[in-house]
Amino acid sequence: MNFTPSTIIILLVVAAAIIYLIAVLRRTQQFPFAKALNLSYTKDMLEADEYKKSLSPILEEIETQQVAKFIRHWSDKFESKNLTVNDVESLNAQIAAGASNQVNGILAIHPDGRKMFNLINEDLKLKTATVA
Repeated sequence: MNFTPSTIIILLVVAAAIIYLIAVLRRTQQFPFAKALNLSYTKDMLEADEYKKSLSPILEEIETQQVAKFIRHWSDKFESKNLTVNDVESLNAQIAAGASNQVNGILAIHPDGRKMFNLINEDLKLKTATVA
């Protein structure tokens, strides 16, 4: 039988694939099939994934409560028309910190609050422009 370089390469690839499949089949006893395909996946990684899954509902609840407190706080400010310069500076700081979606969302819910925010914000910009 003549072995050409291409048949040798094909045989090596087939042998590597068979070895890989055997390793994956052995690992399916310890890990889910999708995780078993990654030979570098360890038990520590599996435990970390399970821990993340168990903490996920708790973290979502905390985030939900934080957003609810944010909405409640600013809704009270806008409805009672008690928006101050410090409040506008706080909202501007939140926008700068990357929470622009939350700030824009609360301002969209309260059009009067947006008007108050814009007026105070314009005054702040004028004051900083005159100081500079």
